[in-house]
Amino acid sequence: MSKTAGLITIGELARRAGIATSALRYYERLGLLSPAGRAGGRRCYIASSAERVALIQLCQEAGLTLREIRMLVATRGQRSRRWTRLLEAKRRELDARIAKTKRAKTLIQHALACPHGNILACPNFRAALQAHLRAPDSSRLGA
Repeated sequence: MSKTAGLITIGELARRAGIATSALRYYERLGLLSPAGRAGGRRCYIASSAERVALIQLCQEAGLTLREIRMLVATRGQRSRRWTRLLEAKRRELDARIAKTKRAKTLIQHALACPHGNILACPNFRAALQAHLRAPDSSRLGA
């Protein structure tokens, strides 16, 4: 393994996290991750850096930007009004994304099971198209 005195190399951390070493260097530039030093000319990190990278990845999956993640990291996870408002907004965004995804799945399931030879002639599919045209931009699939 590429451990040196309890440290892991940039390559090992990248492998564990499933990301490129360039992403780790980018996280460093943004202040999201700090190297512990160098060994053999390579950046090294403490083992807990893997948890930091996992935190970054989970936050990104939840829709947070790297800037927003930096704010979380800077507060060391302590709640504040600003952080609570941010998370409430992200929860609303996720709810909207989930609703869009459910509508898309329903439409795809219908298209697969539709007895009409031409999906565009199907009354149910046509009704979905018309509903999409009437919906505000924020509720449209793919918007």
